[in-house]
Amino acid sequence: MIIWAWIDALFFWIMGIILLLHTIKWWNNPVKGNVRNSEIVESIIFFIIGYYILTMVSESSEISNILYLVHIISFSALIIFFWGFNVLPNYIKSKKNPEYRNENTYEKFLEKIDDKYNSVELGTKKDRFKDFSRKLLHFMQFIGIISFHFISESIVKNNSDWNVSFIEFRNFIYFLVAGFFWIMMMVGDMTRITHWEYLPRWGWRWFEKSLEPEKERWTVNGATTILLANMIWIHPVFPIQVLIITAWVSCIGDAVASIVGKYFGNHKMTIGNFPQKSFEGLIAGVLTTVIGTIGLLKLFPVLGLSNFILILIALVCGIIFALVDMFSKLICDNLLNGIFTGAVTWILILIFTTG
Repeated sequence: MIIWAWIDALFFWIMGIILLLHTIKWWNNPVKGNVRNSEIVESIIFFIIGYYILTMVSESSEISNILYLVHIISFSALIIFFWGFNVLPNYIKSKKNPEYRNENTYEKFLEKIDDKYNSVELGTKKDRFKDFSRKLLHFMQFIGIISFHFISESIVKNNSDWNVSFIEFRNFIYFLVAGFFWIMMMVGDMTRITHWEYLPRWGWRWFEKSLEPEKERWTVNGATTILLANMIWIHPVFPIQVLIITAWVSCIGDAVASIVGKYFGNHKMTIGNFPQKSFEGLIAGVLTTVIGTIGLLKLFPVLGLSNFILILIALVCGIIFALVDMFSKLICDNLLNGIFTGAVTWILILIFTTG
């Protein structure tokens, strides 16, 4: 096994360990609630991703060492930038000036956000901007997953002497982009929750504009969770259709359900665990899931899959989305949508395309 692969995997394992230790330390803190269950699952996925890294590229590849080194250098530079040039100076500042630490607490920040969003006019305006900007990030994740797949295929075709498959190179790109995002968000989120005063002022402004106070004030950003669940399905053993459908449901289906439910939902749900949600949002999410799954299986056809089975898979994905949206209380829907949709899609494809 290439030593660089182990070092590369270590970045993801360390993120998993940090999140796991944080969850254990805060386990009995009432502010955590059920998000601690989600954090345990997220930690496990980080360990799975680290394992994927070990087999990302074949040792026979001409550029395997280069690909792993690009990861290591890039991730190291990012950590140095965020910790060394942003968190560390404020850590030193707070140690030298206890008043700075006492004046700038996370609790005061949360009070500030709550006051803003309790203002009907200002709160609604800011909430709408935040909602659409967050959903845009989810949409970009879906587009990125598809784009990098085709870009990688094109690059490898034009560089056949690399002796690397396009799936291996695609996963190198996926891990590079995801690693950048996860490191940035993990540094930010863990510092935000445990030592708010260590964040730079631009970090305060970032969280003021991006944080979803109701769901994320004491846990990691939702985009981190969605990406983790999607990345489970990038291993070569899973057909590309599993990854793309999972990304569609978790990124687009959930976003449509949220927007429609929040701004057009007039009939609150009388079933499930979330009476604040609406039937309009649920129906929009299910329809987006079903129609999108059918369309994606037409664009990315599976050999031997009939139209009837294609529709069956789409309907099952829609049912999964509905069940998760209504009942996902112990573990967040951002995780369960990605895990259950991917698993069931993969199993159905296996059943109906083999023997």
